[in-house]
Amino acid sequence: MKLTLNHNEVSHEKLGTEPVNTLLLKMALPSVIAMLMQALYNSVDSMFVAKISSESLAAVTLAFPVSMIIGAMSTGIGVGINSSISRNLGADDVKSASKAAANGMLLGFGTVAIMIAFGLLGTDWYLRLYTDDPAVISAGVTYVRTVSLLAFGNIFTQISFSVLQGSGNMTFPMISQLVGGACVIALDPLFIFGLGMGILGAAVASSFSQAIAMAIGMYGIFVRNRENLPVSREDFRPDAAVMKDILAVGIPSALTQATTSVVSGIISKMIAGYGTAAISVYGGYTRFSSFGILPVFGVTRGMNPILGYSYGAKDKDRFKATEKLALIAGFVITTISALVFLLAPGLILRFISATPEMIEVGRPAYRILALPLFVSGVSIVMSQSFPPAKRSYLTMIYTMLRQVGIMIPLCLIGGRTWGMTGIWIGYAATDYIALIVVLGMTIWFYRNVISKLGEE
Repeated sequence: MKLTLNHNEVSHEKLGTEPVNTLLLKMALPSVIAMLMQALYNSVDSMFVAKISSESLAAVTLAFPVSMIIGAMSTGIGVGINSSISRNLGADDVKSASKAAANGMLLGFGTVAIMIAFGLLGTDWYLRLYTDDPAVISAGVTYVRTVSLLAFGNIFTQISFSVLQGSGNMTFPMISQLVGGACVIALDPLFIFGLGMGILGAAVASSFSQAIAMAIGMYGIFVRNRENLPVSREDFRPDAAVMKDILAVGIPSALTQATTSVVSGIISKMIAGYGTAAISVYGGYTRFSSFGILPVFGVTRGMNPILGYSYGAKDKDRFKATEKLALIAGFVITTISALVFLLAPGLILRFISATPEMIEVGRPAYRILALPLFVSGVSIVMSQSFPPAKRSYLTMIYTMLRQVGIMIPLCLIGGRTWGMTGIWIGYAATDYIALIVVLGMTIWFYRNVISKLGEE
């Protein structure tokens, strides 16, 4: 029986024909909702863990770079898959798009193997890089080891998102994320408190919920989206050329996120020198600022299939119009988040069950850390417009400059000059300098890549 797409899904032909404003809304809104749910269950996880102890919240904060590494590898592969699928569909080559989906999933198994090895061999060493507090190390090893050994759900959820989104299907990624988020919100208190599992329960609840999200994503690929992108058994034969194409785009994106993870770990180590309260406050910021940051990535997930299709079809006007709308959306989203941190820092602190010491540290910190959110949405959209045009290296260069060339030096100088407050100032100043950098790169990109589409 022939399967048909429902009204919320976008056939790949419409990526090149439907008006950009309605198409971007249709493509981005499900992903924005999914990212909001991701932010919600990240924050809910921290809220419940904070009720165990401040040491447990500090441990989960120190585990954040590991979660970012998992995301870097899976999202890196996913960006390559998304780009390859959308470009091939733009060139009207459905078979190559299907091979990209299948071979990308094969690459995901390598990522799973890496995380299992880390979970078995590297967790204790990793935690001792940041702290010598026995309670934090014990809780951290439990959490990090569990999420690493059970990372397959997280990894294949991200990959399934990219396969579906690359072909224009945004509905199943949204459903997957919503169900996964609802599960973790329900299971966290059950596992942590009801079953008395403590921080192990938080890790198991998150991993189990991600596995459910993965199952929904795979159902979307192999059942509901077959008319749009028919992935067959034959497509799973390893194809070196297809994998090379995926990795050529994906590796720079993975390195970009991995650099972010490493730098996040370095910043965490700087802050950890000021005590458990400081690192817990920073953890609260990273979790709750995701309500502004992750939805912007939702916008770019909706934007990128349109950009990739437009690039494959050599339609520069459609490429420009799509990015312009995404820039407006990104600015609005992160500005709202910035205003919450600036005007109501106490609200965030109440959510993480802040101690008096955390409140003293957190109020001024959150007001400073609100400032980069005013510009970060624009920077994210501009930096994410390069991979669909096979220019992932530009995203990598920008991120390296932002994280290594700007953030670390500014935070080090700020910390030595003004102590902990100086680290917050250096962190905030980074995004304003980075905005100038990515703006210059975008001007070069349009002059030398996009403006020449259709001329060769």
